[in-house]
Amino acid sequence: MQDALLLFTLMFALFIAGIPIAFSLLLCSTLFLLVTGMRPLIVVPQRVMAGLDSFPLLAIPLFILMGNLMEKAGLSKRLIDLIDMLVGRVHGALGYVTVIACAMFGALTGSAPATVAAIGAIMMPAMMAQKYPPQLATGITASSGALGNIIPPSIALILYGATVNVSIPKLFIANIFPGLLMALAFMITHMVVMKKLQVPRVAPRPYTPRQIAVVIWRAIPPLLMPVVILGGIYGGVFTPTEAAAIGVVLSLALGICYRQFSAGTLWRVLGGSVETSSMVGIILGAAGIFGWILASARIPMLLATELAPVLDTQFLYLALLTVFLLLVGCIMDAGASIIILAPILVPIGIALGVDPIHLGVVFCVNLVVGFFTPPFGLNLFTTVSVSGQPYEVVVRGVLPFVVAAIVVLVILAYVPDISLVLVRLMEATP
Repeated sequence: MQDALLLFTLMFALFIAGIPIAFSLLLCSTLFLLVTGMRPLIVVPQRVMAGLDSFPLLAIPLFILMGNLMEKAGLSKRLIDLIDMLVGRVHGALGYVTVIACAMFGALTGSAPATVAAIGAIMMPAMMAQKYPPQLATGITASSGALGNIIPPSIALILYGATVNVSIPKLFIANIFPGLLMALAFMITHMVVMKKLQVPRVAPRPYTPRQIAVVIWRAIPPLLMPVVILGGIYGGVFTPTEAAAIGVVLSLALGICYRQFSAGTLWRVLGGSVETSSMVGIILGAAGIFGWILASARIPMLLATELAPVLDTQFLYLALLTVFLLLVGCIMDAGASIIILAPILVPIGIALGVDPIHLGVVFCVNLVVGFFTPPFGLNLFTTVSVSGQPYEVVVRGVLPFVVAAIVVLVILAYVPDISLVLVRLMEATP
């Protein structure tokens, strides 16, 4: 336990000092090796490269590129037009449109900030034009954008599956119902807040038969993309990594067909994707040496042995895990949290008999809620940037949705069938 105390003391001291996560992991790992004399320092670059040498992780930069291509191709606008036509007659329709559009766009990109940027840039000005209070318009956008990392494909799920060695396709299918349940909770919250703030009713936009046909026709390509990508994964036609590559090709082809891409636009998309992927990659590499130290020093096993007498039931374990991950998700990036914490916390749950797929759903959804939980949620800052509203307004707007998300988290933790029913059906299908 002294090794564990030394390692985590170093790590959190570097975090508190404001050093970026990747460099904190590298520094604390290097210092740990120097202090303990555990291995020569040549192991640091070796394990950093080994941490990146994983075929499933190749899906992450590909999904990032796919999301950026889709945003620039205008596919979000086509989805929004279709949803508005279907539910536009309902009071407060724009809020419901935002939630559904974020869920659908998230199912295509797997990225929460990309979903906020793509959908929020269209929907927040539209909501404010219809007299939505800024706090509601920004709050529902920031929270609904997190659906992009819950509904598969999800970068968080890919990281979890690669870190814990769990089937990524099973994690994808296990998160379908949790994602839909979270979307439903957001719509109910929107309805309650909308009535409390007395959002005025707006006359629905009329559609002629020809306009209906045009809207449906324009929305068919983006609607078919999740069918192709997720259907291919669940049908065993291709792996998640191959699906991400196919998604990039489809997004690029649609953007070219719609004449949305110039040479300058493509260059900016590629540059932004490389920048984001590099940030993720350096964290993954640093986590490679950190995870190797954890395993070599048998720290997860020692912690599990120490905590077993305290966390002696699944109920208590899931309760403490939910609270802990909610707090972590507020202050740390979801990807880094998965890489650091999953090798430590997941074996304890498995030892208590928690299904590893169900545990993955609880783990990832908890951390994804951190995307829109104050004070450091990434979606909050993205929403501020896109909307131009003050940070305080966004935080006030998002709080009711945080409460709704916590209710869903509790349900998911203690009703595992929500996550596992589709997985069991898939396993039972010959």
